[in-house]
Amino acid sequence: MKVVIKQITKFIIIGLSAVVVDLIIYYTLSEFLKINVNVAKACSFLTGTFYTYYLNKRWTWRMADSGNKGMLLTFVMIYMVSLGLNLLVNHLCLTGFPKFNFDFGITTETQYINFLSFKGNKFLAFFFATLASAFLNFFGQKFLVFKTAKADFEDVVDI
Repeated sequence: MKVVIKQITKFIIIGLSAVVVDLIIYYTLSEFLKINVNVAKACSFLTGTFYTYYLNKRWTWRMADSGNKGMLLTFVMIYMVSLGLNLLVNHLCLTGFPKFNFDFGITTETQYINFLSFKGNKFLAFFFATLASAFLNFFGQKFLVFKTAKADFEDVVDI
C-alpha cells in the first residue's frame, strides 16, 4: 500500500508541473498567437506527454533507461487515446459551459484597474479535460507501460 501511495504522490507532483507547462503553452498558442484552440490543445498536451514520460519513468516508476521501444510505444498509444479523451472533454466543456471571465484588479475612487483577465470557461474546460486524461494516464502507466510487481496490483485492488 505504501508503494502505491508513493507512486500516486509522485505522479501527482509530476502531473501538476506538467499541467502548468500544458496550460502555459495552451494559453500562449490559443490566446496570444491566435492558433486554433484544438491545435493549441493538442500541442500543449503532447508537450506535457513527453515531459511526464521521462520524469515518471525515472522517478515515479523507477525504471532505468533501458531503451525499451515497446514501453515507449505502449506509452505513446495510451497517450494518444488520452489525447482524444482530452480533446473531446475540452471541446464538450467549451461548447457546454457558458462564457465568462475571471478578472483580477483593483478599484480606485475613479476607475477599475484590471491586472489579469482570462476566460473562465476555457480554464474549466482545461481542468476537466486534464482530470479525465490524468486518470487514464495513471492506470495506463501503472498497469501497461511501467508494469510493477504483483503485490502493487493487489494493493491497488484492496483500496
